[in-house]
Amino acid sequence: MQIYSLTISTRENTGRGVARRLRADGRIPASLYGQGNARSVSVSAVDFRNLNREIGGSAAVVELTDETGKTALSLVQDVQRDAVKNRINHIDFQEIERGHAFTTHIPVILVGEDDCLGAKNDGGLIDHKTLEVEIRCRPSNLPEHVKVDVTALEVGQAIHISELPALDGVEYLGEPIQVIVSCQHPTVVSEPTEDVVEVAADEVPSTKVSSDEDSSDEAGKS
Repeated sequence: MQIYSLTISTRENTGRGVARRLRADGRIPASLYGQGNARSVSVSAVDFRNLNREIGGSAAVVELTDETGKTALSLVQDVQRDAVKNRINHIDFQEIERGHAFTTHIPVILVGEDDCLGAKNDGGLIDHKTLEVEIRCRPSNLPEHVKVDVTALEVGQAIHISELPALDGVEYLGEPIQVIVSCQHPTVVSEPTEDVVEVAADEVPSTKVSSDEDSSDEAGKS
């Protein structure tokens, strides 16, 4: 397991004004939770952006180091974003202890989609229902993700949490019957058809015939 590094600075003051000034200086307000307390800190926006690029959406342990040299292992618990201004407003780090088990979520990665039997042979549709699963493990055993092979999946079949591949030192949490991915029957869309009714010449409605005859009689009388 790779451990990523990030430098943090302690924040003595808090509040919206302080947070605005930090963002203006290129830093992101953050909180470090754990060990029964919380610390107000900040991180470089550039450093955190580079860290995100390195991690690439995988589960990861991040070692935080403050200005005194004190370190703490952590997980990125939550990232609050401002979609309008395209920036990160705040980060929550969750401290974890070395050698102690903790719970977190890891991404589920599908492999073998192009060779899936149900999709190739019967036109089935792969439905990735669960994008991440909750696990319990120690920091040294944290996997970046779990891979699920869907090559042998046929139409009407599914893979559940209970069928996920075993990972060393990792316990899957959640309901064993929870569906991770399934291969659904192809959707058939029928196009509506319009009934075309052909009317023969001798099937003209009687009211129309009477009307035409009446018109001819009146023309002859005049």
